[in-house]
Amino acid sequence: MMRYILLLASAAVLAAGCQSSSEDVIQFMDYASFEDDRVEMTFHAGNDSMLCDEVDNPKKEGLNVTARCGRVISGGGENEFVWSEPFGRNFDFTANPPVFKMMVLAPEAGARVWMKLEPENFNSGIAAVEVKNVRTTKAGEWEELVFDFSEFAPRSSWYRKIVIMFDAGNTSFDKEWYFDEIKGPSDDLTKISLFKRYEGNPVFYPEGSGNWRDSHIANASIISPADSPDGNWWMYVRGSGHTPDYHDQIGLFTQPADDFKPFGPWNEYKGNPVIPHGPEGSYDEWHLLDCAAVKGPDGTVYVYYKGRMHNDNGSMDPTSCIGCAYSKDGGYTFTKMDRPWKKNAGPSDAVYHDGKFYIFCGPRVYVTEDPLSYETAQMYKILNLGDGPAEFDRASIWGSMVFRLEGVDKWFLAYQGMSIRNDFPDRFHVAYSDDLINWTKVDNDQPLYGRGQAGEWDQGGMWCPEIIEHEGMLYLYYEGWGFKGHVKDRNAPYFGGNSSIGVAYASKEDFLRWCGL
Repeated sequence: MMRYILLLASAAVLAAGCQSSSEDVIQFMDYASFEDDRVEMTFHAGNDSMLCDEVDNPKKEGLNVTARCGRVISGGGENEFVWSEPFGRNFDFTANPPVFKMMVLAPEAGARVWMKLEPENFNSGIAAVEVKNVRTTKAGEWEELVFDFSEFAPRSSWYRKIVIMFDAGNTSFDKEWYFDEIKGPSDDLTKISLFKRYEGNPVFYPEGSGNWRDSHIANASIISPADSPDGNWWMYVRGSGHTPDYHDQIGLFTQPADDFKPFGPWNEYKGNPVIPHGPEGSYDEWHLLDCAAVKGPDGTVYVYYKGRMHNDNGSMDPTSCIGCAYSKDGGYTFTKMDRPWKKNAGPSDAVYHDGKFYIFCGPRVYVTEDPLSYETAQMYKILNLGDGPAEFDRASIWGSMVFRLEGVDKWFLAYQGMSIRNDFPDRFHVAYSDDLINWTKVDNDQPLYGRGQAGEWDQGGMWCPEIIEHEGMLYLYYEGWGFKGHVKDRNAPYFGGNSSIGVAYASKEDFLRWCGL
């Protein structure tokens, strides 16, 4: 069993109740503040006798000069507490130890303050953890208290709520406590991920006006020179734009094999989109998403995709279907199936191997000898929820995209996962297989790759990890969501932004070592 251990700071350095002297070692992020433009966890009084609200900072000086803060007025109960609404994502302890900080303006010195971390739900079987030994050292002045949960070894990606008890164990009445600037371990994985970010990202981004990709560009599906129609690199992508109405459609980009540049530029086909949206009433009249391209044994190029249509009321149908278009002229001119390949599903990748087509759909694969017939396909479940690193993928698994490496007798599958919802994932992982049906997740806690830092173009979510090999290096193309600049809550799914395509890289040798192969 391989385990990735990252020791960023000693708990001894973070003496409880003292200001941290290792700020340059542990990376923190905002978990709760009370400013309009910053992320905020909402707190509530846990007892009817007490008050919890938000007020102007009564003492804007010293360590805390922010405009707003939280306030608690005690009601005389011995076990009065405040509790938070769930944070936008589970607390991630992958890159940093479970240490939290909070600004407190206390009415007296020597009072005890407790902090407790609670799981997303108690039915998970995960116990809450609490630090009880922190005391104030000042009265009427802001100070920073530190709560180190390291001794409890709380599991990463399982806790989402904070409970705080001021003057714990006492029965004080009508005392005012102020709290602010709750910070916890940063969830930024960029420095410890196996794959490293290309500094020139994104390599594809929305551009132009009134064209097929002026809003989003995403979902790269790459065919290598060994399998492409003309021996060059081919890339099908999904573009979102106005032509003149808003649609998602599929276009083509290429690069010559003898002068391939992994970071681009790629040459856009002048006839894009090569697979446009369908006519009114068709199964893909509105959108074509998640393209998965594969070349068959006779040279025919098949592109599977997710089709979306309108409801009778004009809104988008919440259900999706797998559509399929095929090209017999080298991948430029496509004919669509006259009906969906499969209803209520969406593809993530397609592979042709030993006379069979493998159509991947997240945690499942459909295997058939006839690429145009779902009726002849046999379905296999290939990935289970919740056994990835820290079970980051226990809520959803999608984006299963398959690749081979020269000289390695294994199949590899890169996927995205989430621990709290079905969409807007923040990291990728990998599984491997001998037969495309039975898969084993890599047993390594080091992240394969994570979303960008706060303020980066891909600071929100990430999808579709397409990995290719070139001259001993691996290149990961992916869709990232966001924009460069500040956003109040980057965990809020599909905050104002757009999809672009970025690239990350790692050596083949390092990847195989990471896999334990």
